[in-house]
Amino acid sequence: MSSEIFDIAIVGGGPAGLSAALTGRIRNKSVALFEHMDFSLKLQKAHIVDNYLGVPQITGQGMMQQFLAHCMSYKPNIIKEKVVNIFPGDGIFTLLTPGETYQARTVIIATGVVATTLFRGEKEFLGRGVSYCATCDGMMYKGKDVAVISYTAEGEHEADYLSELCRNVYYLPQYKEAPAVRSGIKLVHDKPQSIHGDVVVEKLQMSKEELNVHGVFIIRMSDPVENIIPGIDLDGEVIKVNRDMSTSIPGVFAAGDCTGKPWQIAKATGEGLVAVLSAITYLGKKDK
Repeated sequence: MSSEIFDIAIVGGGPAGLSAALTGRIRNKSVALFEHMDFSLKLQKAHIVDNYLGVPQITGQGMMQQFLAHCMSYKPNIIKEKVVNIFPGDGIFTLLTPGETYQARTVIIATGVVATTLFRGEKEFLGRGVSYCATCDGMMYKGKDVAVISYTAEGEHEADYLSELCRNVYYLPQYKEAPAVRSGIKLVHDKPQSIHGDVVVEKLQMSKEELNVHGVFIIRMSDPVENIIPGIDLDGEVIKVNRDMSTSIPGVFAAGDCTGKPWQIAKATGEGLVAVLSAITYLGKKDK
């Protein structure tokens, strides 16, 4: 476990997360910014952004480079790991990644939106055969058969690790690039549809066939937020927030696309600012 207790943990390194991290550091708070991908690939793929005030006709990649350089100049702690669980405690939140455990006094969720709908059976079998982290749960499936559904090349590393433990690993890439996985891993080019079983997972139904498996690992750029931090109130599929970006869990704030439309950069950076100022106010009240 990391020994430092951060003032603010920010989960997500897009415009909302970077905005929050910047102001948090300007206000002299210790900030941990968790960003396991490459700082908002969605924005970086934008050809031209022309509706961000004062920055006309800029590429998405150019805008993200400016955001990142500005934020990094204030030296937040960048943690290149995916947060898979957040547990509230007595004035402290514990953040679990595949490789480490961290602690923070407040949390800002800025994970964006899950770009895919959940599979039928995914919620029901979470923890009973459905997992989002091979490093965390792989040992439970030693000698068994598993499927890995991945929307990013990050899943290739997860599949490679599982192949050291499991009897059979089926890899279902849901992205365009040709996957590079170890020999012995069975590539399946099919669309997963639903997960079935009695008490635990027994099979994965696809559009053309089905796989008999004991576990299904789902690797997305961001996981459903209610699975990362159980008990948080949602408004449909997005996080329910107040005007100060506070959520239903004291000490947890949210900003950006994960709070709903409009999915715009200016909204994200503004909400990141509001969320971190609210977190700082929350900390001030706790310290009195």
